[in-house]
Amino acid sequence: MGGVRKMATIHISEVAHIDLGAMETLVKQGKTVISAEDSAIVELAMKTFEEGRTATFYLKPIVCTEILNRYWTPERAKSVGLQPISTEQADRIKSDFNIEIDGYANSVNCPRCGDVYSTYEFIQQGIKEHGEEAVRAVFSLKEVGIIRVHPAQNPICARCGLHIVIGTAGGYYYSYSCVAGNAYACCA
Repeated sequence: MGGVRKMATIHISEVAHIDLGAMETLVKQGKTVISAEDSAIVELAMKTFEEGRTATFYLKPIVCTEILNRYWTPERAKSVGLQPISTEQADRIKSDFNIEIDGYANSVNCPRCGDVYSTYEFIQQGIKEHGEEAVRAVFSLKEVGIIRVHPAQNPICARCGLHIVIGTAGGYYYSYSCVAGNAYACCA
């Protein structure tokens, strides 16, 4: 038989330190807030990957790292062409967007014009679709990891505007970035 599992108890005095107003705002926007032990969140994320569901997880860094380590096995990273983001690309992103980035990404070639879609284009598309303020807010988070599982959007070629559909041009765009205690990942 397994050992005794320690269960967390939240006391009213501890709830006062949680920003319930922020949670209420999220729920009113149609979101769900889940609080659970770390291992339960890791297993939920892994099940989400396996079942092909779409979700975004906002996590404490240690949980984010555990999920990314489990998901990005050496075999999976190799199969999608995940490589370290080049110094040149990181410098260009810093110069053009004033965003510091490192980590890993793959590149997708546009099947129409041959242009390359990678981290720079991902950020550029994010700014076009969500606004500069939203993109900066994501990359400025401290001590928060974000994992987008099976994102519902396709890369859009910056040169010709083609929506690069999953399964064409060698696959989908994947990224994994870590800077200053936060992480952002798109995993499909």
